Amino acid sequence: MLSNLTVTRSSSVRLSLLAGAVITALIMLWAHSLADWHVDYDLSYIFRYLFSKYDYQAAGLALLVLLVAALAPARLNIRSPLTWIGQHSRLIALLSVVLLCVGVKVVYHDHPLAMDEYAAFFQSQVFAAGHLAGRFPVELMDWLIPRDFQNHFFIVSRNTGEVVSSYLPAFSLLLTPFTWLGIPWLCNPLISGLTVLAIHRLALHVFQDVAIAGAAVLLTIASPVFFADGISYYSMSAHLLANTVFALLLINPTRLRALLAGVVGSIALTLHNPVPHALFAVPWVLWLAGRDNGGRLVGSLILGYLPLCLLLGLGWVRFYAQVASAGSATVSSGGILASWQRITQAFALPSWSVVLARLIGLAKVWVWSVPLLPLLAVIGAVRWHRQPICRLLLQSALVTIVGYLIVPVDQGHGWGYRYFHSAWMALPILGAGALARPISARQASLAEEDHDIGVLMLGCAMLTLVVGVGLRAYQMNEFIAQDLTHVHSQYCLDRCVILLKAGGGPYELDLVQNDPWLRSDTIRMVSASSELNAKMLAYEFPGMHLIYRGRDGEVWTQERESAP
Repeated sequence: MLSNLTVTRSSSVRLSLLAGAVITALIMLWAHSLADWHVDYDLSYIFRYLFSKYDYQAAGLALLVLLVAALAPARLNIRSPLTWIGQHSRLIALLSVVLLCVGVKVVYHDHPLAMDEYAAFFQSQVFAAGHLAGRFPVELMDWLIPRDFQNHFFIVSRNTGEVVSSYLPAFSLLLTPFTWLGIPWLCNPLISGLTVLAIHRLALHVFQDVAIAGAAVLLTIASPVFFADGISYYSMSAHLLANTVFALLLINPTRLRALLAGVVGSIALTLHNPVPHALFAVPWVLWLAGRDNGGRLVGSLILGYLPLCLLLGLGWVRFYAQVASAGSATVSSGGILASWQRITQAFALPSWSVVLARLIGLAKVWVWSVPLLPLLAVIGAVRWHRQPICRLLLQSALVTIVGYLIVPVDQGHGWGYRYFHSAWMALPILGAGALARPISARQASLAEEDHDIGVLMLGCAMLTLVVGVGLRAYQMNEFIAQDLTHVHSQYCLDRCVILLKAGGGPYELDLVQNDPWLRSDTIRMVSASSELNAKMLAYEFPGMHLIYRGRDGEVWTQERESAP
């Protein structure tokens, strides 16, 4: 009976299992070692916490998945299920959208958790109302936006009270119609569904085999990071889709396709900041320039980039510089200089802490994917090194990894390694390529000698789709639900003011989220001392009564009944 197991008859499976188990165990031990809070690693608290707790748990589960997948029978037919997935990519995409919508509501609580998420959502609310900037009472600015977040996540004017997101606005614009319809939770799931179709199409173009394209789709939807970003309010799902479409358009480049790729690229450049797409696009631009008609293709590409880059890029920077310079009709040189300084300060030579953070990021790529996927991607890249699109995907992934060494911060919060997510499609596509060998310049075939590794991949993917995604859903729900307990919204039976105190939770000040014009019945503020809170509320919100006070803040409401 044991002889019928894939692991017992295939040396390639045994070697892959050994390598995967060793790497996963080392990541698990590393994450556990970082849980020693007495050692200063110069990493942000949340980045270290998520790796040492949640990624530690996920690494342990990945080891179990590898063990169970190794017991798959050697005679298992893999072409039929992979072909079915490849032939039904639209159904898979639709089911993914439905599942992700449920995830937004049930797991993510339809809540922009981090300021990176809320800033984009806030700006979409502004756009949905037909404006470019929200407006807060000047005297309440420090109560409504924590000081550390001002001119970091939000650009504020202390003369006019205008507030705008400091990020470039393309993702907020994508979110705007959904916000206007009251369904902002649908945006990222829909983007993720389109990404499934784009990855399927790209893999089909590269390998010319429906089963291999199906494998790419399976590896995508089974990777927990795809689920996590798809139910969040981060712009990373949009980066992934835009770069995948960018690559699709340049597979057989013509001047028109290069022009359209430039338009898509300009959206990617202005989604929130230009770095993710700029790094991804470098190999593709150089490849285009080296072709016989490279000058015309690159010219068309640049022409496609220009309009939206000027409008949503330089135009938006000029606009928020105007807001920062007190909302004057002309932008002061100081406002432009401050904007330029914000851009230049985003880059620096790598320090030890940055190198450490990037290595942790690579470990996150491993534990947030289907087990063995990065290893399979390396195998696929080697086998298909003569295929130009495979080479370009590999180069984009490597340039993205290396390029972020000059960004002098760890990613802070984020599900998986979000600095890599813009190039993440390289993993499932190249990983699917590991299951096949070229039989011509453009075609692939599932070779008999690769059947066993395919069985292992199929087992890992199907198990991770259930237990891996399930674990991450549990972790995310636990984290966000615990964070939301500090809001104490159960006391808000009428119009109320919630004052949140730093130290009440890991993301307590990120809970200070409000309508751009304070139109909601619930207003969240930064808590000061009890005396200052009472004095401010008596002046700005007369008639409010204290109904809750705790270590994490206070709740004031028009209800006169006191809470226990």
